[in-house]
Amino acid sequence: MFIRWFLSLCVYVFFLWLNLTVDFYSPIIYFTTFILFTALAFFVALVRIRGRLKNEKEKAMGALPLSHYHLVVSTVFKNEGETVVHTVKEYLSFNNPPMLVFYDDHSDDDSYDSLKAIEAENTQHFIIKRLERSKKILHPKGMGFEDLINKHDGDYYMILDADTLVKEEEVEKALNIMKQNDYKVLHFTRRNDLSDDLANHIGDTEEISSSINQVLGIFPWYFNGSGFIIRADAAKQMTYDAYSPSDDSQIGLFLRKNNIMVFDTLSLFAHEKAPKTIGKLMKQHSSWTKGGIHHYLEKERFTIFPPAFVSAYMLIALFNPLQLYNILLPVAFLFLFGIDFISNKIVADRAIGLSIRNAFCHALVFFFKGTFITAYHIFTFPFKRFSFWFSKTQY
Repeated sequence: MFIRWFLSLCVYVFFLWLNLTVDFYSPIIYFTTFILFTALAFFVALVRIRGRLKNEKEKAMGALPLSHYHLVVSTVFKNEGETVVHTVKEYLSFNNPPMLVFYDDHSDDDSYDSLKAIEAENTQHFIIKRLERSKKILHPKGMGFEDLINKHDGDYYMILDADTLVKEEEVEKALNIMKQNDYKVLHFTRRNDLSDDLANHIGDTEEISSSINQVLGIFPWYFNGSGFIIRADAAKQMTYDAYSPSDDSQIGLFLRKNNIMVFDTLSLFAHEKAPKTIGKLMKQHSSWTKGGIHHYLEKERFTIFPPAFVSAYMLIALFNPLQLYNILLPVAFLFLFGIDFISNKIVADRAIGLSIRNAFCHALVFFFKGTFITAYHIFTFPFKRFSFWFSKTQY
């Protein structure tokens, strides 16, 4: 663990040495390579994404009503107020409501009492439970997942955040895709489209581009977390260690170790809220980044090195951006901008001007996060191994 941490720091030192000792400028080669690489990557991504959307439409045809599946929908929440009440009512209003098992992590607002009243009127479709916390270093969502798979039977489990809304028709399509193609895990594209502020537009672009990255095979070790369906036979094999700083990354590791493919759908959406200010959005993403990095350093042999390599490359390249070996920095930025534009224009169906604005803003946020936040959490890892918190989602 600490050897991996030390080697990650060495990656930063290597790039610093490279930029300070090698002096190779060639503007013509630099900009020619920049244009060719970026254009080729953007074209390949566009073709792949259009092909995937067409493929998903064909796979979803002939979906059966939700009553044909034994689906259990679950989340863990704390102090979510009317948000979680609204979520429960949405799923209970389905033509064929699934079984809902919701866990309250000892809220001190009135959400638990409100849901108990709803449970009393919907005993066949809704269970509200107080979460029994274990002694593990684990997000409460992981604790709820463990109780769910051990005490509540179903053929499929849909894991959500407290505010996640998926339309009944899209749940049916997702289950049809899983059943017809024998998929054990399907991930919806998460959407932060329930608010029209800039932070939610940036968050929405992040979620869509993250799904696109999975389709393209970029960052294959990354698992997006809530908004997915897992088949019972796979779910019941899942266990969390005593120290699991990122429950999402732990699931991703389990799936990769067992060669379980995740089908990331670009056409079926799980709608969620994002923070309404960019400051809170960055705080949320910093928390996610911290959990992932700590997980990689603690539990995986080599996974920490690609993020460390990318972060070190981008950070040190800022000191000497016109070096030829730093060509990947602007190429990566423009490629990300292109992916973000596709996310907004093709997947989210936004106007061109708005798509450009969202793509540019998210590219800046992504590079700040990848360059500085990732480096910060790598460097501070030994000092903050046990400093995790969970109060509520910050809208």
